[in-house]
Amino acid sequence: MKQEIQLKDNRIKQMERDFQQELLKYRADIEIIKKDFNDKEQQASSNHEKIVKLLEEKNTKLLQKLNLQYKQKEKEEDKKQTHESSGISSKLIKTFDGHTNAVNSINYSTFDDCQFICSGSDDKTVRVWDIDSNKQIQSFNGHLDYVCCVKFSRYHYHNNRQNIICSSSYDKTIRFWDFKHSKQLQIFNEHTDGVCEIEFSSFNGGRYLCSGSFDNTIRLWDVETSKSLHIFNEHEDT
Repeated sequence: MKQEIQLKDNRIKQMERDFQQELLKYRADIEIIKKDFNDKEQQASSNHEKIVKLLEEKNTKLLQKLNLQYKQKEKEEDKKQTHESSGISSKLIKTFDGHTNAVNSINYSTFDDCQFICSGSDDKTVRVWDIDSNKQIQSFNGHLDYVCCVKFSRYHYHNNRQNIICSSSYDKTIRFWDFKHSKQLQIFNEHTDGVCEIEFSSFNGGRYLCSGSFDNTIRLWDVETSKSLHIFNEHEDT
């Protein structure tokens, strides 16, 4: 009789141990499931934040571009009204085709008695056109984003007899192109956002370059030494 009771007790204890082991196993499985769920939730949250940040950056860039285009249209309207009020008539003389997207900037100059126009476009290229032959003679595609502004450099021509174009872009850089020898000459890359405007100095033969950027700063550069001389950062917006 005692043996039977002892045997039953042993069986009950074994069942309790088995139950405890199963319970521990279930709890461990639940913890694994909870951890996996939390990891996936964190990953989903991280992906959501990345998507939101990317959309915000694209929206900011689009607003900057629209603002720049609006200002350019205002300038064009002012010029048009000036011509109309002065009684000056105008007509289309030539058309240069080649860019595959909007043209944001053009500049005119003469080198060695030849007339040239340079242009910068949303197709990320800088192009040079010979006015007399009505042909594109050069195209540079080193910029990684929209080209905002282009200028011929009188300084390089008068001092080194080089035919140079300076261009600024949303890729945060200012680049110098030798369109006679088809190569990039210099690059200024200290701005932290797109560079919307550039202008050579009217003194010292155009040795100094001024640039305005969406990083809310204006920088003054020495073209000869490729150095940034001064940063004006009091602006609070573009």
